[in-house]
Amino acid sequence: MKKLTLTDAFANYGAKLKNTRWACSAIADDGALVISCWQHFLKSYDNGHKRYHDHLSRWLGNHQGRNLLAKHLKMAIEDNLQVRLVVATLDDTKESISTDGDASLLSKTFSIEKNLVGKVVEFDGDSFVIEFWP
Repeated sequence: MKKLTLTDAFANYGAKLKNTRWACSAIADDGALVISCWQHFLKSYDNGHKRYHDHLSRWLGNHQGRNLLAKHLKMAIEDNLQVRLVVATLDDTKESISTDGDASLLSKTFSIEKNLVGKVVEFDGDSFVIEFWP
């Protein structure tokens, strides 16, 4: 996968972030939800299927980004939107994303997986799961 800036990764799907400092989701021109997901929370399966599970409550950074993602996840469920994947990978694999710090401060790269299309399968206002298929 080619490494991209966050802005370029979203642009590949026809999406523009509301704010590049705190947003991690956007609605693309075609109506799909585009979301940046942490590579180490993305489970891969032999058949090409991937599953992403995360919690909004884990985020300590800017609350605007978390609130925007919650809005987008709710829209994706209500309107049965397709989900497109931007993968965020930490430059230093010894670092971790946890409840101990602000992940926006960590050095990372971005890539896309245009061959995958996803769907939000669970969202309870905090915990969410997105399934991706080739």
